[in-house]
Amino acid sequence: MGKAASHANQTTLYLTPLHGRADVLKRLIANVGAALRHVRATAQQFKDLDRWGCLLRYISDRIAPIIGPPRPVAGLPAAG
Repeated sequence: MGKAASHANQTTLYLTPLHGRADVLKRLIANVGAALRHVRATAQQFKDLDRWGCLLRYISDRIAPIIGPPRPVAGLPAAG
């Protein structure tokens, strides 16, 4: 569940995780904020920086390992 609030040309998102694994979601949300701050700080130093590439590298290095590999769907027979 989320709400956006705008003030002084800035938008702030307030997110409330309702999922059973809220602890993981809270860490992911915090990491997304850190990723955006990282890209903003890096982009100010390097004007030629590919901002999307920088964001995706940050996500793959720091956020994706928390999630781990996908689990097989329960009830389907194993291949092989």
